Amino acid sequence: MRARLTSLFVCMATVLAASQGQQPANDPQQPTFRAGANYVRLDMYATQDSRFVDNLTAADIDLREDGVAQQIASFEYVRVRGASPEAVRIEPSSVAGSRQTAADPRARVFVIFLDTLHTSIEGSAAMRLPLVRFLDRALGPDDLVAVMTPEMSAADLAFGRKTTVISNIMQAQWDWGRRDRTVTVDPKEQLYEFCYPAIDARGARDRTASEMKARRREKLTLDALEDLITVLTGLREERKAVLTVTEGWLQYREDRTLASLQRDGNGNPVLEPPDLLGRRPRGRTETRSDNTTGTGSTRAECEADRLALAMLDDRFRLNEITDAANRGNVSFYPVYARGLAVFDAPIGPDPPPPAGVDRANLSTRQESLRFLAVNTDGFAIVNTNQINAGIDRVVSDLSSYYLIGYYSTNTKLDGKFRTISVRVRRPGVEVRARRGYRGLTPGEVLSTSGGPDKAGPAIGGPDKIRAPSDAKRDSSDSVAYAFTSMAVVDRRAPFRIRASSWHAPASGDGSAATMWLVGELDYGTRKELAWSAGAEADVTVVAADGGTVLTKTFTVPAAEGTFATRVPDSGSIQPGEYAVRARVRPRADPSLPVTDIARVQVPQTASSVGEAVLWRRGPSTGLRYLMTADPRFMRTERIRLELPTRSTTAATGRVLDRSSKPMPVPVQVSERIDTGADFRWIVAELTLAPLAAGDYAIEITAEGARRVTAFRVVP
Repeated sequence: MRARLTSLFVCMATVLAASQGQQPANDPQQPTFRAGANYVRLDMYATQDSRFVDNLTAADIDLREDGVAQQIASFEYVRVRGASPEAVRIEPSSVAGSRQTAADPRARVFVIFLDTLHTSIEGSAAMRLPLVRFLDRALGPDDLVAVMTPEMSAADLAFGRKTTVISNIMQAQWDWGRRDRTVTVDPKEQLYEFCYPAIDARGARDRTASEMKARRREKLTLDALEDLITVLTGLREERKAVLTVTEGWLQYREDRTLASLQRDGNGNPVLEPPDLLGRRPRGRTETRSDNTTGTGSTRAECEADRLALAMLDDRFRLNEITDAANRGNVSFYPVYARGLAVFDAPIGPDPPPPAGVDRANLSTRQESLRFLAVNTDGFAIVNTNQINAGIDRVVSDLSSYYLIGYYSTNTKLDGKFRTISVRVRRPGVEVRARRGYRGLTPGEVLSTSGGPDKAGPAIGGPDKIRAPSDAKRDSSDSVAYAFTSMAVVDRRAPFRIRASSWHAPASGDGSAATMWLVGELDYGTRKELAWSAGAEADVTVVAADGGTVLTKTFTVPAAEGTFATRVPDSGSIQPGEYAVRARVRPRADPSLPVTDIARVQVPQTASSVGEAVLWRRGPSTGLRYLMTADPRFMRTERIRLELPTRSTTAATGRVLDRSSKPMPVPVQVSERIDTGADFRWIVAELTLAPLAAGDYAIEITAEGARRVTAFRVVP
């Protein structure tokens, strides 16, 4: 049964993916994390007398974070088009196209999460028609929907608009609920039943296996929800709605009785008595007289799982899930599948718990759904048989809203929760918005594992993409890798950081690592009145172990809008990962800062040539070259690269197009001596007038090392 149900919902994803074309094998479709480290976007719903207010302006909004007023950077009213026949819904041509379509804030994004592990057959049957009605009638021409279960990976999600196939499958396969099934083909659950038989050698009932199965099912569901939030966070900044069909969770806590696995006279596990000092014994394994073949690896696996499952703290997990959902702007709309329920446990085949325990379990399950909804700015459809009306409210709730964005004045990497309050300066207007979000920690900025807002920018730009591994990082001669950062350049960013690192070969005291940082205000930002008098930039560099490498304040001239520094000022740093945080305050109005965080990965492998520092010269700079953090150039400008090296051999350079083919455009290569330094600079200059708008790269080769630096020519 489990295999059939799993294949059913994977089939749903496959159907959508097939209708969108094949995904190239070399494109893993990892999520792109585009939100700046201090940029916060939220959706606001404003009503008066139960009617949506559609004529607000940014001046009507009082936005505060932890009580501190915030300057609104973007404000937009979004009105979503209503339901439409499937015939007029245009399906994206590929999986990548569906994710690009999902980035449109006018397109609603829904995920139907069917919690098969915590929904009974009766519950799944009751949800059949409401879900079909939602799919067939509620979706508009721009809306996208996907289906997920705990057995699926969120990476398999395929969003689409053509929902007839999914609707037909849901009508035919209405019995997807597995909560009360006694027959299972899950290998893990079978293993638990084998290791801990329901009736032990003494003829007493043993609930160890059933307890482990229940705890594991809840863990699998929460794992899947975390995975889903990660993918949705990278999908887009705007709100994503998760319609969660379930019967709730018991939020298991640590259970030392299960960990100790001692038995009373009835065969039930009991806790071992404390010693003379009052200390409880650690969980231990037990050899059961009735288990003659379950020893060795089987017994070890069971015991390891038992101890791990006994230590669960799912209340804490649920808090973490809501924190991650808040950061990713994911709202949950849980639907209690059984409608108006009186009892939690089924009548059989196992005897139900005492009435008081059953009521407490039912209350805990339903409260877990309310907690998930309230803390992610959704609402729970619980204790009602009017499920259709509740789902209609979900659709209506996401049909009209305001998109607000701001740069938080709190730039600390402390991981603390920041409370957001939104108020409208009009009497009688009620507002719903995100309650807050959790700030980043240095470890999350430096994390290479990905996750909501955990992946910082790749070196060479402020754009939030996954950090490369050391292998990719050391092979920065790859043209494809060089163009990766260009693909996600954010032209709207008010401020950018560019970092260039070099792990030099051994010389004298051994190998040494260095980085050069360039911060630059966008040209459009510099034109604003508040920035006309220049600015001050507070820069902090933090190592992977949390130690501060650099803390410094720079003057940012109004005409240039840039600052640059070497890290460290003298000496060297160790290879590894570093986080760079810059907060730039205009002198005319320090209450309007802009910020960015970059992640710098200094490669472990030494190279004879370091990464390039970018310079530009053009009408805005006069006859001077200025360092730049923006890889975009106009045809009226010249680009200059400076790459550190200790090599004494002559370097060569050439221009490559997007397909890695050389172009007949000359690159002038020379050198520059840096007084007091034990290295020289390879200098490459290029006039951009012969190039059309597009992406290009300059390839520099010296002493066997090859460096490729991408740039973009804009109209």
